[in-house]
Amino acid sequence: MFKDIFGNSPQTKILDFLADHPNYDYNVSDISKHSEVSRPTVYKIIEILLKKKLIVKTRESGNSSLYQLNMENKLVKVLLKFDFELASQIAEMESKVDVKKYEPILTSSKPKAVTI
Repeated sequence: MFKDIFGNSPQTKILDFLADHPNYDYNVSDISKHSEVSRPTVYKIIEILLKKKLIVKTRESGNSSLYQLNMENKLVKVLLKFDFELASQIAEMESKVDVKKYEPILTSSKPKAVTI
């Protein structure tokens, strides 16, 4: 959802991906793949997000560090709430549009013959 509102910057793409999966941690390769941001750029952005305390390093797995959103950060909590509210509003708006588009098709009272 963040990308739709805040644009397609690498930082936004990474936060958008992590916000969609806040209870999981990911290595740089997974973040790169799912956010569609190059690995070198992810490494740079990770450092920025760590300094801002928007993400945390959760553990090591082999030679890789894993990261996830910092659920203790008040700004992250606000971002997740905003993301949820935004998704809810968009879903509500889309359902209203779909309801308006729906036009029941009335058929004649005689059933049509079915051929096999």
